[in-house]
Amino acid sequence: MKKILFMFVAAISMVATVNAQGLSEKEIKKATKAAQKEVRSAKDQLADNGNLNTARNIIDKSMKNEYVKDWAETWSVAADVYFKLYTNENIKSYSSSKYDTVAMYNYLTQWYDYVLICDSLQQIPNAKGKTSTACRDSHGYEMYRSHSNLINGGIFYFNNRKDYAKAYELFDKYYKISETDIMEQYLANDTNFAKYAVEFAYFPTLAANNMQDYKKVLKYVDKAIEDPEYGPSCQRIKAEAYENMKDTVNWISNLMTGIVKFPKDEYFYTKIIMYYNDTEKWEELESFVTDMIAQDPEKAYNYFVVGVLKQQQKNYEEAAAQYEIAIQKDPELSDAYINLGLCYMFIASEYVDANSNINYRSAAYKKVLETEKQYYEKALPMFEKVRELLPNDVSKWGQQLYSIYYKLNMSKEVSKMETILKAEGML
Repeated sequence: MKKILFMFVAAISMVATVNAQGLSEKEIKKATKAAQKEVRSAKDQLADNGNLNTARNIIDKSMKNEYVKDWAETWSVAADVYFKLYTNENIKSYSSSKYDTVAMYNYLTQWYDYVLICDSLQQIPNAKGKTSTACRDSHGYEMYRSHSNLINGGIFYFNNRKDYAKAYELFDKYYKISETDIMEQYLANDTNFAKYAVEFAYFPTLAANNMQDYKKVLKYVDKAIEDPEYGPSCQRIKAEAYENMKDTVNWISNLMTGIVKFPKDEYFYTKIIMYYNDTEKWEELESFVTDMIAQDPEKAYNYFVVGVLKQQQKNYEEAAAQYEIAIQKDPELSDAYINLGLCYMFIASEYVDANSNINYRSAAYKKVLETEKQYYEKALPMFEKVRELLPNDVSKWGQQLYSIYYKLNMSKEVSKMETILKAEGML
């Protein structure tokens, strides 16, 4: 009904435009017949193996002609012409002949468009109440056969031209064409289409992301997330789209979804940790990590984060206990060794400060120094391990080992560390 109304309005508009030029009904009929004759001449060029370019020039003008632009036959001929143009270039692409890639994909999309216009006009009942499927019957199967070439065209524009807008246009058309009545009868029996529709959804998603058009990212991303290979990266793209649109609620929600759907991908977990940390939402962070420990008690980083939270609260003993668990779960988690060593050093410093009123010549003060030394002895293997894990990153262990060696009266080690720190410009 909407199509009929649209065409009715278009017809009234055409008559109004013509009448505005002061033409009589007889003159309108004469002009219409002349315009229809032009369309038929384009068709004859194809039927008689005439000049394809001539047929194209004629039909291009006819599609803009007020007298025949709403005539189904105009678009039927246009579809035939552009199908031929597309086919010629496509055949060349399989041979050694030179071919125009841009023209080929333009012909492809124009052919599709003209078939759809023709079909929509043929669905409008004529004076006898009849409709036609001639155009879809003539082109439907060929459209189905060439359907995936829209994806190839999008890839061409994406990779070769870096034209992400044009690439998206072709990828998008692949899905829009899939939803038309013309394609339904073919795709319904295509067992591979559902698989390809999911697999190919990555392409428009990536093109839209490169365009920074985040609303378009969301159009196909959910379908792309279903793909086993591209799913994790598309879930990331979806989350980032919401982040870029300043939609924090949906951003966090999709990060959480990513953790559940793709637990081996650290991106989602790390992003949430960073968000809570950057916004200083410590209670939410602790609640989140507690939930994560319940879901995955073997994940070392969960305990590390709890340790960081305790360390921020200056609960160094509790923090140290969490870092020790983290190290048990992951013996190569360097940050846990660093923070555990720092905790021992902070505990030592606080202990000395708490006993600063004791006479430094007394036996009690010597005991204080001995306790301080014990904490530094605990810190020493932590930073030696960091040095082993990160031998080239002096910033992670250099200053700390220097301080520990000094406190433990390890003069040779202090001298060696001084040389290292000076070479790094750190002393």
